Amino acid sequence: MDNFWHRTKSIVLLLLVFISIQCRNTPVAGESGQQEQQTIEALLQSYYQSMSERDWASYRQFFSAEATLTTIWSTEDSNSPQIHTNTITEFLAQTAEGPDSQPIFEEKMTKAEISLNGNLAQAWVNYEAKFGSKDSLLEWKGLDLFSFIRHNNEWKIVSLVFESE
Repeated sequence: MDNFWHRTKSIVLLLLVFISIQCRNTPVAGESGQQEQQTIEALLQSYYQSMSERDWASYRQFFSAEATLTTIWSTEDSNSPQIHTNTITEFLAQTAEGPDSQPIFEEKMTKAEISLNGNLAQAWVNYEAKFGSKDSLLEWKGLDLFSFIRHNNEWKIVSLVFESE
């Protein structure tokens, strides 16, 4: 009987040592989540840089195929602001009338709050923008809300909702 308890204690001790070693070598969810947040923050920095450089081919790569961009907008035909949604393809087809229509166009991220849950993430991003020419420069601040999905180990924007202050 004493031999049985001695062997049982030895097995339990070995199991505890093994589990301890495995836990030390496996990143915990918090560390993994922090790494993913850093990945998304770096992705957002690149996103704003590509947009400000008007590198539309690079900019396109941040989005899923049918991603949407939504804001409240007043068109020439409308007397009141309306919710306006474009796919990424539609948005890029209109850059000549928007960002490409003036010599100065820049957006930069000033603050990001990122949350993750499995293969989904969202980011609330404050930004500052400049648009126009040296003689007529508009400056404003705004808020972007990004929804991301991770597919094939790559984060893609599936929707962007934005408004300026």
